[in-house]
Amino acid sequence: MPEGADFISTINAISEDFRVPNTVKANVNYNKFIGDRFRVGANALFSYTYNNYVYLERNLVDEPFFRLENEGNRGVFVPAGTISDRGQTNWLFSRASENVGRVLELNSVASAYQYAFILDGSVRIGKDGYFTASYTFNQAFDNSSYNCCVANTSTFLPVVDDSRALNWGYSDNQFRDKVVLNGASPTWKGFVFGASLIGIGGSRYSFMTSNGSLQGDFPLNNALAFVFDPNDPATPDAIRAGYEAILNDPNTAESAKRYLRESFGSVARRNGGENPFFFTVDLRLLKTIKTFGKQRFEVSADVFNFMNLLNKDWGVNNDLGRTRNLQSIRGFDQATRTYQYNVESGVGVLPINGTPWRMQLGLRYAF
Repeated sequence: MPEGADFISTINAISEDFRVPNTVKANVNYNKFIGDRFRVGANALFSYTYNNYVYLERNLVDEPFFRLENEGNRGVFVPAGTISDRGQTNWLFSRASENVGRVLELNSVASAYQYAFILDGSVRIGKDGYFTASYTFNQAFDNSSYNCCVANTSTFLPVVDDSRALNWGYSDNQFRDKVVLNGASPTWKGFVFGASLIGIGGSRYSFMTSNGSLQGDFPLNNALAFVFDPNDPATPDAIRAGYEAILNDPNTAESAKRYLRESFGSVARRNGGENPFFFTVDLRLLKTIKTFGKQRFEVSADVFNFMNLLNKDWGVNNDLGRTRNLQSIRGFDQATRTYQYNVESGVGVLPINGTPWRMQLGLRYAF
């Protein structure tokens, strides 16, 4: 430690009433066989998890020092006088006790539930060919998607102000729709052609305020953005113009525009943005060459993400990720106790993610 620097301890503790997480599951399914070639099925699933684990900050003052009246009255946990003119806060002023730094307590107050409906079917083609199809409608909600390692990461969940007040919303693991198509041709002169399509949509993301701790506690950039109402005369012109630029940008995703409009005049809902549907197609060609008895050579060729081979704009993933920074803090007005913001340009522009097309050749000898 450098000479003259203050020593600040961090304590990891376990709550006296900590419980092991429990999950209750239910499943009902039905299958109908039609002759010896067709099958259709339906499946309903439900799960509920309680006593789920999460770390809470226990060395945070009980109540905010003041509230942002122009942002839905949300709290700030440091005195207004300690915030710099650039809007920077110092989490040390948010401590309930100055004798220690952070106190992260493991609790079992988180919970989650999920339900899904699945329709599927299959058909046998010829002697050994087949085609299967399934559609899944899924919904997953929780008040903490923390499911990892370091205690500190548990406190980075998107919040309105108090990280101890767990925020219900769509889970970080949410998806809404999933389609899977898979098939293979009957064997013809040792050749088998196969294809699969996997599509998924409806994952979620949040609008955030970036570049600091708006509420004054330790985690940075975990405050959900307050979306000002453009129709409110009190909304600064620069913010109004920033929102209009996002809404008028043809490259902005429709889901981001919808999320922005739904949030006018309020703090954005956690995971209130919904990503679009995307899919990939994989192809396979297999040739079997018999040698001795039941022994054989198998020569295969696979093309993964075939649509991307045809067109670089196809077969891509346009997910906006789990968070998008709608605004950044540029200042703080001590007289009015309000933050000033810059609206981030391109917040809703769809990125190009995913794996480009790949080709794979294989050779196997079976005996």
